Amino acid sequence: MSDRFSKITSILSYVLFGISILFGILFYSTVVTMEPIPEHIQVAAEKTAFVMNQMGSSLDNFVFVVYLLVGLAAAATVLFSILNVFSSAKTAKRSLVSLGLLGAVLFMAYSLASSEIPVFFGSENFDITPGVSRGVGTGLFAMYLFFVLAVLSIFYTEIRNAFK
Repeated sequence: MSDRFSKITSILSYVLFGISILFGILFYSTVVTMEPIPEHIQVAAEKTAFVMNQMGSSLDNFVFVVYLLVGLAAAATVLFSILNVFSSAKTAKRSLVSLGLLGAVLFMAYSLASSEIPVFFGSENFDITPGVSRGVGTGLFAMYLFFVLAVLSIFYTEIRNAFK
């Protein structure tokens, strides 16, 4: 089952990579290689506006394609990750333990975060609410906790390998 997922993922990634290269070449050939108009040549404003609108709509199309490709890659990653979790009971158990630890760290970060609105130069220009303040604090504390856990796991791994 895992071999089949690996083949499908590999094929899908090659297809997305090929489409990305194709649109990259198309973008380069249509937008990037446009020659600028020399300054000494006078061009009517309506013609310049038409060219700029045409180039803008071309850029919009490329941005849409990029969003589509990123969305497809993210959906494929999530889908195959979920399918891989349920491929065996051992994998599902490990995934649930990892999700539980993630939830515990986020709960700890949330409980450490304060909903007090900070006062700093220019803070009156921002729409900071107690919820926003607590959300930012939760993110910061979670990052700090994950950093500490990463460093501790590195030390643990190195010490364990030293005694083997």
